[in-house]
Amino acid sequence: MDAFFLLLSSVLIMDFAYGVTLDAFPKTLNISGDNITLEWRDISSPSDLDWVGIYSPPNSENDHFIGYIFLSSCPTWKKGSGSINLPLINLRSPYEFRIFHWDHTQITNSTPVDSDHNPLPSTANLLAKTQAVTFQNLNDPAQLHLAFTSHEDEMRVIFVTKDDLKGYVKYGLEEEGLKGVVEAESFTYKQSDMCDGPANTSLGWRDPGYIHDAVMHGLEPGKRYFYQVGSDQSGWSSIRSFVSRDKDSDETIAFLFGDMGTSVPYRTFLWTQEESKLTIKWLKRDIEELGDKPSFISHIGDISYARGYEWLWDAFFTQIEPLASKVPYHVCIGNHEYDWPLQPWKPEWASRLYGTDGGVANVGCLTA
Repeated sequence: MDAFFLLLSSVLIMDFAYGVTLDAFPKTLNISGDNITLEWRDISSPSDLDWVGIYSPPNSENDHFIGYIFLSSCPTWKKGSGSINLPLINLRSPYEFRIFHWDHTQITNSTPVDSDHNPLPSTANLLAKTQAVTFQNLNDPAQLHLAFTSHEDEMRVIFVTKDDLKGYVKYGLEEEGLKGVVEAESFTYKQSDMCDGPANTSLGWRDPGYIHDAVMHGLEPGKRYFYQVGSDQSGWSSIRSFVSRDKDSDETIAFLFGDMGTSVPYRTFLWTQEESKLTIKWLKRDIEELGDKPSFISHIGDISYARGYEWLWDAFFTQIEPLASKVPYHVCIGNHEYDWPLQPWKPEWASRLYGTDGGVANVGCLTA
């Protein structure tokens, strides 16, 4: 009897998937933020819970998606065909997309749920998948962010590449003459360095690539400097600029906020913060209005709410790059960073003040 039902189930899945196609184009993207179009056809019995999963790397297990989108978000889904546009960020690995059938009869009390107790979609009925989609340069220097050092004539810049290639920062007072050159130090971290799940499991872990750290020095006070990071091997970023510190200035301009989080254009295992895009929008406007006045950002805790899912850190650093590549971006520790129950430096008053609201929520935060 068990063999009969197994055979019947296999026949139903094969019959359901027969003829369904899913295409993604273009197959190669230029930079983070470029859009991809997903187009599907010939779903014979569409459900409002049919969904497309987003996978990176492409060999991820079906239930190890980084996110998903319901096909019913497309107006033509009832016809069994449609398309979705989706911006992608460079995760240093190609993507793959897969369509699954899911309907309300498959939701039971044992269905896994996300952090808000919404049922996670079933991967039992795979209908179609795309070929791999990649970026033109997986080593493209990304996630640039600036920071002060303890010396007034310096500025630190940090960026990420896929491989352990030598990285540099070129800088100068003229955009056409970046005469200063500093080699960056590089480092990475491993899955075993993560302190708890899901960051130390195959579900939440993604290869972080290599983090490059370089310090520009000998800066004149209160001057606009232009800079570029990368190498001839990895490629070079576009030229950015910042205004150096001025200890003799009669004002200090700082932007302070907390609890921002990050936003992604898909559903995932956690609730993400759509409103964070407005924070970025208005900060960018205010920084641009300052012109050549130096300023800095202090993000005072509860930083990305990535909660152990590495790709949400990639989303966060990509989201803040328009700000953090222009002004120093510093962070403080919030309760979602310091209140992890097993860490050795947890303040003794944390549980009295915040209870269980923290800790594992941002596992791996301080490594990023």
